[in-house]
Amino acid sequence: MASTASQTRDHLFAHATDYMRHLASIIGKLNDTQYTRESTALPGSTIGKHVRHVLDHFALLFAALASAQSASDNLQHPLGPVDYAHRERSPLTESTVGGGQSSIGRAITIVEQLREREAVIPSFITISDTLPGGSTASFLSTVDRELWFCIHHMIHHNAIIASLMFELGLDPPTEFAYAPSTIKLAHDLAK
Repeated sequence: MASTASQTRDHLFAHATDYMRHLASIIGKLNDTQYTRESTALPGSTIGKHVRHVLDHFALLFAALASAQSASDNLQHPLGPVDYAHRERSPLTESTVGGGQSSIGRAITIVEQLREREAVIPSFITISDTLPGGSTASFLSTVDRELWFCIHHMIHHNAIIASLMFELGLDPPTEFAYAPSTIKLAHDLAK
């Protein structure tokens, strides 16, 4: 029987791929002009840039997880650091629907590979990011917490993508743009 921690991580990997597949399906209904059209409400913002931004965060976390060699107690030597402020931006991911879908497909493949290696992925990871004022700070976190952060971050950007699609006169499915807690609350209130 798998441990609770292992089950949680497996669920997180499954949710990540579900959200990614849903996003790939949604952007697959767009053409490149729609994908790259700048928002009037959020100047400089495009659907493609939000797709790329979400995948940048996953890519940083996945690179650290792929480097894991042992799941032994790593509190003294956590994975990382993962620096969310220093992302490699992929112009192809944000400039064409095909590029976005290909990048999502690669991310899903990486998740599947990580699921196969789950037993060697340790619990702790160091995160580095830029704080207000420009200083940098490092934080000790857990792999599961950071995986959930990337998923929740994606949901937040999915909401922006849905808004950008409405701006284009499209009617996106909005369920992918709500946090699980919001969906649960709506369900509970409907009872």
